[in-house]
Amino acid sequence: MARNKAFEPEERLEKAKCLFWQKGYNATSMQDLVDTMGLNRGSIYDTYGDKHSLFLQCLLSYTEGMFEDYRKVAVETKSPMKAIEKIIRKAAVRTIEEERTCLGVKSTFELASVDEEVHAILKQNTTNLTALLKDLLKKAQKAEEVSSKRDPAMLANFIVSNFTGFWQAYLVYGDGELVQQQADFLIKSIKK
Repeated sequence: MARNKAFEPEERLEKAKCLFWQKGYNATSMQDLVDTMGLNRGSIYDTYGDKHSLFLQCLLSYTEGMFEDYRKVAVETKSPMKAIEKIIRKAAVRTIEEERTCLGVKSTFELASVDEEVHAILKQNTTNLTALLKDLLKKAQKAEEVSSKRDPAMLANFIVSNFTGFWQAYLVYGDGELVQQQADFLIKSIKK
């Protein structure tokens, strides 16, 4: 008969995610995970697998949660352009409030070029977000909120690329106002 876990796996996964987010994958040791998650190594291995498997679960949880936030905005907002604006502003606010580099961006520079599984998760997340924005941009064109002369695919990629720019600017300057100005400029550049 299987034994019930004496801990909540999702709660402990969240703790591991925060640790990886803070330190990065390579700087996080198994002992760091044991200490942070409050579990012994055996429980971690039995529940999540090795460090790499645990990291993949954390990264997937992070990217899916972020995408779901953006998808929800798209569904709940009537005007497609307003939805795009809200998503851009949400990305800017998230940058400032989290006060650390996005786990996806951090993982991109640390691991995506050397780890196929991390690369696949990040690529899928970017593809999903780009597709969501492209769809909104097409709807905004039909509603005459965005010029029909603009390429929705290129604009969607441009928006997603700028999200990384928000994180970089905030990391370097620590200036929330600058990030807000970048968001405003991005929104204006889409409407032209």
